[in-house]
Amino acid sequence: PLVPLFEIPTGEASSGQSSASFDELVKAGYIGVQRPKTGDTARRPGEHPNKLRMLMYNDGCCGDTELLKLQPTGLWDMKDSLILRPMDDLFDVMLGKQKDDKVVESLSIAKLPQSKPVDFSRPIDAAFTRDYNSVKSPSPKSPVGYQGGFLIVRPSLTVLERYRKILQRGEFSLNPRKGWGNKQGGFYGDATFQGIVPYYYEDVAPPGEHNELELDRCIYNQMADNPRKSTHKFPRATPLDPQVMGYSDKNKCRDGRKDCRDTDCQRTHPKDSITTHFTFCNKPWDCSAGLPGTVALDTCLGLLSEWYGVRRELEDWWLLPRNEAGEATNDVSFSQRSFYWNQRTIDRVQQKRQGSLQPDVYK
Repeated sequence: PLVPLFEIPTGEASSGQSSASFDELVKAGYIGVQRPKTGDTARRPGEHPNKLRMLMYNDGCCGDTELLKLQPTGLWDMKDSLILRPMDDLFDVMLGKQKDDKVVESLSIAKLPQSKPVDFSRPIDAAFTRDYNSVKSPSPKSPVGYQGGFLIVRPSLTVLERYRKILQRGEFSLNPRKGWGNKQGGFYGDATFQGIVPYYYEDVAPPGEHNELELDRCIYNQMADNPRKSTHKFPRATPLDPQVMGYSDKNKCRDGRKDCRDTDCQRTHPKDSITTHFTFCNKPWDCSAGLPGTVALDTCLGLLSEWYGVRRELEDWWLLPRNEAGEATNDVSFSQRSFYWNQRTIDRVQQKRQGSLQPDVYK
């Protein structure tokens, strides 16, 4: 466990000694450091001692629970994301085991103002997409968070420990809100995952230690988002009839470029995407209508249909008989898994599945 991410009183400021409460937490097995009295990470005049903890409480989509995504610097479950097609080529490239240069060329790599060159002769430590929808004042140099629905990393206890120390030091600046290290902030989710991850890779990690890959967000982590700003207060898909919808697109790209038609995810056909993240299209379990009245409708309905297809496949699996003839076992889950890919199961799924992006896979 961690010592709370706020300053613990130390008694006399000049004593240089830890407080009894801090020592008690450490003895109980907590790990932590006290905020320094001076320096960039010290508490500023008038700043509430619990400011970082309170700031994280409702930051981004999920508050301080967003920090659970750092734990894997391993693996985690994303309940509102869906893998549509295999990512073997990406994994091979990250491991440095691609067969030839054609595999690298086939990857959908982002080519945006902040995209960095990648050394494909080395294994890749992190693959990510950026969340340009959360940028308040778009420009080629504006800080852009890493989108919280997609991150593939090479597990490392060293990296996890560095994250922990960043959090313990509380290096998040407010008034003005410049974020982590005065460099990564001012956008949605900046106090938690979407801000601390780019801060680590771009500002904290030793130069040259990591090899990161920014991917095309329309292919990986597809959200059917509009690359342009809207007259609406929040990001919105391009309306088919601006007068009816009450808003329209602005002639300004969210990534700061003059032309962003190459990242128009709302018009990217679902068959071309590899993973999707249900944000703008809303959650399928909420019976989303798929953004009617906008150009994103067809894309959203295709992505939602794919989720329903996978869900139906899972339900068919649950309804399978306990075991096949001649198979003796009392473990229901093992029995089902043992013949999940049997022809009988495949045929049943093929008959009932709807909205498949690759129906030939199940024939």
